Amino acid sequence: MGLSSSNFLSAPRGLLKIFILKTASKMPLSGTDISNQISLSTHGDWRPSPGSVYFILKELLSLKMISEVISPGSNVKRYITTDKGKKMLSSFFKVSDRVLKRQFVFIGVAAQIAENDIAKILVELAKLIVDSDKGKEAKIKLALNQLISTLKEL
Repeated sequence: MGLSSSNFLSAPRGLLKIFILKTASKMPLSGTDISNQISLSTHGDWRPSPGSVYFILKELLSLKMISEVISPGSNVKRYITTDKGKKMLSSFFKVSDRVLKRQFVFIGVAAQIAENDIAKILVELAKLIVDSDKGKEAKIKLALNQLISTLKEL
């Protein structure tokens, strides 16, 4: 495989860990299930390699943040989030605004490098939304959905 600019870009491993903990907190999932869930939720824009998913599953298993679920009559390994993993998720939720802001910084830098003015504006909008009062959330969602509908018509 040759070196290209896309080889430099990847999703953060920490984000994949949190996604796995979140999705496996609802029901036992296999590595393939997790990869499919990510692909589905990102409309196919991100599908981590099986190696990435299974590497992190092994790490989370060793940290006792997930446990293996044995299904009778099946040789597919499935995993579910443990109480320790749920505590990690809870601590993530407490700092999620900071995590989002950090990701917007990276997106802003990429937009600047790509000289994409619309992406820069969207990053600024995203920062304003994250910094907004939680009580205004419903109004912001409504306004953004109306904006999205209008843009789709263009």
